[in-house]
Amino acid sequence: MRALLAPLMVLLLVVTACGPLPRPFQPESKLAIDLRAPSTRAPMRVEIPTGQVPGDPKRFALKVSERLLTLGIPAEPQWFSMAAAPALETHRLRSVASVAAGQGATEKVEVAWSLVSPAGNEKSLAVAQIVLPRDVWESENTKAVDDAAFVSAATIARALETSLPTFDLAEGDGPRLVVLPVEGATGDGSESLEYAITRALQQQGLPVAAIPQEQDLLLWCLVDIGPAQGGAQLVTIRWRLELADDFTEIGTVTQENLVPAYSLAGPWRDSADQIAQAAAEGILALVQQAGIMPTEQLRREQ
Repeated sequence: MRALLAPLMVLLLVVTACGPLPRPFQPESKLAIDLRAPSTRAPMRVEIPTGQVPGDPKRFALKVSERLLTLGIPAEPQWFSMAAAPALETHRLRSVASVAAGQGATEKVEVAWSLVSPAGNEKSLAVAQIVLPRDVWESENTKAVDDAAFVSAATIARALETSLPTFDLAEGDGPRLVVLPVEGATGDGSESLEYAITRALQQQGLPVAAIPQEQDLLLWCLVDIGPAQGGAQLVTIRWRLELADDFTEIGTVTQENLVPAYSLAGPWRDSADQIAQAAAEGILALVQQAGIMPTEQLRREQ
């Protein structure tokens, strides 16, 4: 559980300002998924990593599988399979882990993932990166293993292009919001924050689409995580709203907060939801103040 330093979130609107925001970083919730009855038809099987393996490699494979399931990817650990699946139905996720010295008392773990086809053909998929306290990766620290698995699953889902929700396209000819990939976030922040802001915008009644058209709006997000100083880091998140046809800027929403050093180097979990909910309120205010989306359309989407 991550404790928040200076629990203050500042929201700045170019068009207008709105009221106080909820705390952006809340205690994480634990997620438990029962994999005791694995399916022999699961299309993905997660192998135990090779290279500089974690202290509990079986747990790592299990936790990656659990998180992939929550992202809509049927998966199970290779070691947990009770029977051999038909060769034409099963892909394997293979990984090689490496550890390098990080800044201060940290280490940087990289897990290079590849996808092995039923025919045995292997292709590079993605590299997951996470910063951990020094010497914990190869220890029996279960939290470090779980955090690395959480980040790995998000990285895999992004590479497989299945980490985002299915969009229900808005009806009518009015503008919709198109969320672009989040830039600059560490850990699984890019995937988690993009997913969270999409849900938060829909909860605010804003129409969201996957592919932009001329009348739509583009939502950019840039995350800037400052250097560690005095055990803390300043996190600045800027959301920029633009017209899709000519990229004219409508306004920006800026969020800032101090967090414990390297606390966002792994999984963001509930932090992404809290940040997105606060940002969505500001983005809604931008849309309303700019008068670019009729009130009737907002009511229809709610």
